[in-house]
Amino acid sequence: MKQTAQRDWRNDRQSRKTRESFDHTTALGSLTVALLFYIVYYFIYPLMSKGLLW
Repeated sequence: MKQTAQRDWRNDRQSRKTRESFDHTTALGSLTVALLFYIVYYFIYPLMSKGLLW
């Protein structure tokens, strides 16, 4: 059997993750918050201001 050095992949992923600050989870969370704000501002708030919702 060929002698090879064992490589630990977990250390590579952790070191790469600490370097990138804006990952997919942050992008998805920001997009979700922006979408909720859009829905509230353009659909819910006008209904509340006219008194149709409450």
